[in-house]
Amino acid sequence: MAAYFWRTLNISPAHPVRRSAAFLFYNVAATFVLIVLLEGIASIIFNFRDAYALTPVPERIHTEYDRDLGWVNLPNLPNVYVPNMYGPGKYLRTNLQRFRNNENFTASVPPGKTRIICSGDSFTLGFGVDNDHTWPQLLESRFQNVETVNMGQGGYGADQAYLWYKRDGEKLHHDIQIFAVITDDFQRMQNQALVGYGKPILVVENDHLVTRNVPVPRTGWSPWLMRLQKALNNMNITRLLRGAVSRDSAAQVAQGRKERNQVTQRVVSYMLDDLVERNRAKNSVLVLVYLPTRGESGGDWMAWRKFLAECARQRGLLYLDLTDDFYGLPPGELDKLFIRGFGHYTEAGNAFAANLIYRRLLANPETAAKLHPPIK
Repeated sequence: MAAYFWRTLNISPAHPVRRSAAFLFYNVAATFVLIVLLEGIASIIFNFRDAYALTPVPERIHTEYDRDLGWVNLPNLPNVYVPNMYGPGKYLRTNLQRFRNNENFTASVPPGKTRIICSGDSFTLGFGVDNDHTWPQLLESRFQNVETVNMGQGGYGADQAYLWYKRDGEKLHHDIQIFAVITDDFQRMQNQALVGYGKPILVVENDHLVTRNVPVPRTGWSPWLMRLQKALNNMNITRLLRGAVSRDSAAQVAQGRKERNQVTQRVVSYMLDDLVERNRAKNSVLVLVYLPTRGESGGDWMAWRKFLAECARQRGLLYLDLTDDFYGLPPGELDKLFIRGFGHYTEAGNAFAANLIYRRLLANPETAAKLHPPIK
């Protein structure tokens, strides 16, 4: 074996200087290989440790499987109250109707009240803050005569928010519906699952919206498989293999994304048309809100904002894009509005969003007429 090593390096074992240099090289190479192996083993251990140490998604604590939507909040039977859901004192409570509200709602709007239904994802739900500091609840506190229904749900695509409103939100009489979205909501519409959770898919067939992948498969609700998938996806070897297998050029990837977005835009257009009609039938006003996330960049987020603005213009909808207001702040002030590591709004971020929505609802004649703000 030793003789083979010297022949490979074309070095005479009798030469002391060359022999020492080769020995040093051999040991350095062996040490490097050992470090790489140890690094790989450590990476595997830490990836699996981190994946299995945490709950896959916090929503599992307060949601359950739903055949129509994928998942939905647990009802307050007998009590869904998580006192420290997002940290000490940051509680989450749902009502009997599965909304993130402390009180239940009657089907009719109470006399002297204006009801606003807030549909959306985790930014509307208020991930990271307690019930009292979500932007829907803070919006209610700006008025003396308004009650807000929080129909936000973590991980929802715009399609799921729409379907949940149709099934459960429309049962309630209301004066305004705020349909709040982020860019990720449209990407989620293109998938039949989210981090292992099954979800419905909306498609346009024969000029009508059709719901596919229902009943939603339960198979996506395995915590063990979700953690395993997370660990494997975070491994460097997985990234290398994925890159080696994929031979699509950047142009092909971009074209595929563009085509998928065009299909999704068509579905969103039909959704908005339906929401306009459903709100009109209830003598309610539909308001479209775009909520900015942290670190928005690239073409998709700008394209979706422009698309929503055009949809609103064509339908005569009030469209509130809060991006410029958020990103017009100094970097230090902007950072205070987002939870570090998660990207959701802090209490200050929720308050900032609520104030913006409040002012613009009052500035619009149609929504201002619904709100009947008290004279000060």
